[in-house]
Formats: sequence, C-alpha cells, structure tokens
Amino acid sequence: MVRYLLSLRGLIGTLTSRELKARYRGSLLGFVWSLANPLLLLAVYTLVFDVIFKPRMAGASPYSVFLLTGLFPWIWLSTSLIEATSSLLTNAALIRKAVFPAEVLPVVAVLANLVHFLFALPIILGALVVARYLGYSVGGWSILLLPACIAVLLPFAAGIGLALAALNVHFKDTRDLLQNLLTLLFFLTPILYPVAGLAHLPWLLRVMSLNPGTPFVRLFQETLFYGRVPDVGLWLQAAGLAVLAWTVGGWIFRRLSPTLVEAV
Repeated sequence: MVRYLLSLRGLIGTLTSRELKARYRGSLLGFVWSLANPLLLLAVYTLVFDVIFKPRMAGASPYSVFLLTGLFPWIWLSTSLIEATSSLLTNAALIRKAVFPAEVLPVVAVLANLVHFLFALPIILGALVVARYLGYSVGGWSILLLPACIAVLLPFAAGIGLALAALNVHFKDTRDLLQNLLTLLFFLTPILYPVAGLAHLPWLLRVMSLNPGTPFVRLFQETLFYGRVPDVGLWLQAAGLAVLAWTVGGWIFRRLSPTLVEAV
C-alpha cells in the first residue's frame, strides 16, 4: 500500500491542494484563517483558564499552553478521521471512474488537515516563547523531535481513515458512530488534564491507557510543552499502534474495494 500510494504522490498532492483551496475559496482572508483560528483559541483559553478559572494542576502551567499542545494534534486526528470517513461518498463521481484510485481520498483528507496543523504550529511555538519569557519552564530543544511525532501519527490517522472510509460506504451510520466515539475518547485522552494529576485515580489511568489516542497526544505534550524527550516505551507504543492501524486499515480497504463502486 505504501509503495502504491507513493507512486500516486502527484495525484495526492494535486487533490490535497484542491481540497485546501476549496475550503477557503470565496473567503476574504483565505489561508489567514489557518492562523486566525488557533490564535483566537489561544486568546480565549488564556482568558478563561489562566485569568478567570486559574485551574491548579500539577505540571500544567500555564494551563492554556498545555491545553493547546494536546488539543491541536487531537483536532488534526479527529477532523481527519471524520473527513476521511465521508471522503468516498463525497467524491462518488470520482469513485465511479474505473481508473481512479479510491484509496487516495482518505489519505488526502488526512494530509489536508496536517497542513492546517502545520499552519497552527507558529501559534503554539509563539505561546511557548511567551510562556518562557514570563518565567514558566516549558518547551526546549526537544521540539526538534516534532517531525518524528508527526511521522507516527500520520500513518495511524491514514490507516484508520482508510478502514472507516470503506466501511462508511457500506454502513452509512459509521460517521455518526465515529463522532460519538471521538467525543468519548476526547475526555479519556490527557488533553484537559495532565497524566501527573491522575496519580490518585489509578482506575482512570488504566482506562486512559486503553485509549489509542493517548500515546500520540502525550508525544506532542512531552515534546512541545514539557521540553523533554519522550521515553522509549511511549515511542514504541505509538509506533506499534501506527503500524497496526495502517496494516489493518489497508487490509479492510482492499477487502471492501471491489464493492465500493456499486455501493456509493
């Protein structure tokens, strides 16, 4: 599957560019929204959580910056899965063309949202710089490992996206089930709270460890917010899930691909 998709990299690049342009076509600010939205989120979270509520959580100060370092990767993952799930039905006209490789559509959804995540990175980095200037011990040279974090999350999201896209063609309620599941998993992922703050709730730690999104979010938090190199066990857990998701997702897509055209 990897070699086949690499041979289609030109098509994937074209479709990804088309997807990004279509999203902002007709808007006044265009791609500036990719910076404006995360900047607005940062401002709102800083006001609500660092000024009004001022939550006291061990290892999560400033809280608004901690929140962003876990929230943005989650937004990339969750939005990619939702859009990938409906990508085949949305592009049914393309699917019906016998020579069109349907598997590129879920991958394009993931890559388009990766671009949005990359556009949001300057806001995160700027927030880290400001936090360090204000005396908080956040960030560091571990940010150089950010490409590795992206590299393990990308096949995880793409693999699940492939499986969900094929399943959604045959079972139209797949997208609705996914949205409800993502809502549940959001609160079972250490985005709103640090892992260090759950020492008194060992049962919740065990449940959270079963969430496949947890190791990926923690990689970004360790690399960006805490400024330390994630331990080997966390890397292996994330890489193992990525390989598993890509392998199983590709297998499910190949098994269902012969019936996609007649089902869309």
